[in-house]
Amino acid sequence: MSGVVTTPEAGLRTRVETQAEDQAVVVGIVGDVDQSTSEALDKALDEGVAKAKESGALLVVVDLQEVGFVASAGLSSLIKAHNRARDEGLELVVVLPEEHRLARLLWLTALSRVLTVVSSLEEALTKAPRNPA
Repeated sequence: MSGVVTTPEAGLRTRVETQAEDQAVVVGIVGDVDQSTSEALDKALDEGVAKAKESGALLVVVDLQEVGFVASAGLSSLIKAHNRARDEGLELVVVLPEEHRLARLLWLTALSRVLTVVSSLEEALTKAPRNPA
C-alpha cells in the first residue's frame, strides 16, 4: 500500500511504498523542494521511516531522480530523516544519478559524505539488508 501526499500549489508530490519483498520502503519525490514544500517532504520521510519500522524493513530509500530543485530546507529534511532512520536501526539511501544536477549540490554541501548516495533505484534495493526474523 502506498501513501501519497500532494502539495498542489507548489507541485510537490511524494509517494511511500514497500518494495524488494518488504525489505525496503521507497519514498519517491517529484517536484521542487523549498521552504513551502519542505513540510510535505518531512511528512513523507517520517511516514517512510515509520512504515519501515512497522513492516520490519531495514532500508529506507529516498528517490530524488524526479526532483528539480532542493533548497536548504530540503537538505535539512534529508539530514533529519537520515538521523531518524539511524536512531531506529534503519539504513537510509538516497537515489540520485551522478549526472543529475542535484548531485553537485550534495557534493558541495558535503552531504554526499554523510548520506549514502547511489545512482539508481535498483542499486539502492540491492543494499537492502535482509531481516533475519
